[in-house]
Amino acid sequence: MNSEKLSGESRKKIAFLALSFFFVFGFSNVSYFLPVYYSQIGMKSGDASGWLVAAFYIMSVISRPFLANIVENWGFKRVFIVAGVLSVLSSAGVLLSGIHFWPGFLSRALLGVASSIFLIGLATYQAVAFDEEERGRAFSLIMAGGLAPMMTIVPFADWLLLHQHNGLYILMPLLVCLGAAIITPSIPGIESVHRNRTTKKSGQGLFAGLSDCLKIPHFRLALLSLFLFSISDAAAAFMAPMTRHYGLMASLFLSANAVVGVLVRLSCGKLLDRIPRNKLAPAAIIITAGTLFLATINPTPQSLIILGLIFGVGMGLGFPLHLALISDYVPIGLQPQAVSLSWFLMGVNFAAVSLMMGWLGDFFGPVLVFRIITGLVVLGAIWEYPALMRISKPSQG
Repeated sequence: MNSEKLSGESRKKIAFLALSFFFVFGFSNVSYFLPVYYSQIGMKSGDASGWLVAAFYIMSVISRPFLANIVENWGFKRVFIVAGVLSVLSSAGVLLSGIHFWPGFLSRALLGVASSIFLIGLATYQAVAFDEEERGRAFSLIMAGGLAPMMTIVPFADWLLLHQHNGLYILMPLLVCLGAAIITPSIPGIESVHRNRTTKKSGQGLFAGLSDCLKIPHFRLALLSLFLFSISDAAAAFMAPMTRHYGLMASLFLSANAVVGVLVRLSCGKLLDRIPRNKLAPAAIIITAGTLFLATINPTPQSLIILGLIFGVGMGLGFPLHLALISDYVPIGLQPQAVSLSWFLMGVNFAAVSLMMGWLGDFFGPVLVFRIITGLVVLGAIWEYPALMRISKPSQG
């Protein structure tokens, strides 16, 4: 299978999934500039705007463990329709609430829930829609769509606010959510995949099956690898305080990463099927965390760009690699639960790293805290390497 081309049906699924992730990540990414927007429309409290931003991420993380069995019981199409309606209504609420805190807070919280419904639904579908032998290539191509907003929607949103086009900026999340609401229910095969490839489990309630995943030793090890990798991902997202300490822009690093990451995902996905994923995982973690650590040592604009390019290779391969690795070691019937646990863990890491950079950075300085976080991730990857090497080839059941 590794030497064969993807089938026409697989390529069609990949195209729809890539576009879906583009829209879903897009309405999250465009919110990075909400503090600027609220400041420009007259919200005087920085704490208030901070809570409006945080409401999305808090509810996104909290809701994820509950969603696995909802996805399984409702079916993908119904899930995407519900997520689409909720995202459009909540983004319209953000637009209409202006500087009024509680309507905006509620709308942002609901948008966070909608985001997680989309993510868990999409990630579960891609896990069960592709065979293990083509999963690496498929995930790599799909996740190129997830990086694309950083090169398109985000710079345009930044430009709109820079030129005081506040109304057009706050309209963007609504338009992007509308795109997600239209595209996701149209993904080929979502009804047949749900009917044929997911199974019932013992246990009741919204948490049924989560403990079953955690009883699988190889899955726990894959989850540990994802945990380490997602800390690197989160550290990159919150590296601005560290680079600002040196008077430099984090975008030098992040833009270089985004460009290379998309190119790597579009061109190198076959590597994730040809080389055992458990052997590639520690390398991806060391590349990403190692370049972030090196970025703290007397950085210059040129060094940040070079390190960002290297980081992009690790991130371009590492993210789809770990999503595939998580799916490799659980049976089809537990894929929704495995996906839910992995995305919950990633959300927790983003929250934890942001808090560490904020609170600990005030006491020890952002550079030292950033070095500790990324250095510990490198050590963790080295520690887990022998265990990952002993994992046998997965077999789906």
